Amino acid sequence: MKKIIGFIAMAAIALVMAACGGDNSPKGVAEQAVKCIQDKDYEGYVDLMRITEKEGQDVAETKQGIADLLRSKAESTLDKKGGIKSYEVLSETVADDGNSAVVQIKVTYGNGEEKTDDMKMVKSDGGKWLIDSGK
Repeated sequence: MKKIIGFIAMAAIALVMAACGGDNSPKGVAEQAVKCIQDKDYEGYVDLMRITEKEGQDVAETKQGIADLLRSKAESTLDKKGGIKSYEVLSETVADDGNSAVVQIKVTYGNGEEKTDDMKMVKSDGGKWLIDSGK
């Protein structure tokens, strides 16, 4: 009985990870990030960022502040441009040391405007790819 419960628990965890877009590659994380912005999931976007702890700062407060700022900036921009219609990864360049990468993404907005941006990525100590917040 314990083996069956353990198996069910592991299967449930695997399903949750797959549903959250568990592709731990620079390209996969970049796609998740744009999808978060498209879905107005700003907390989800912030969870994909590398945020370093600083003495005297609460990480949860810092993350919430970034999500709130992102919300105000992104929503006004997206409203003007008709939201994100589609996005496409154009390239993924991983550094020779394997610890950083640049993903080039093209975003097409609802009004037809297109924008290409580079998203800098960094690998955490645990091996997870994250958006490099530059701090």
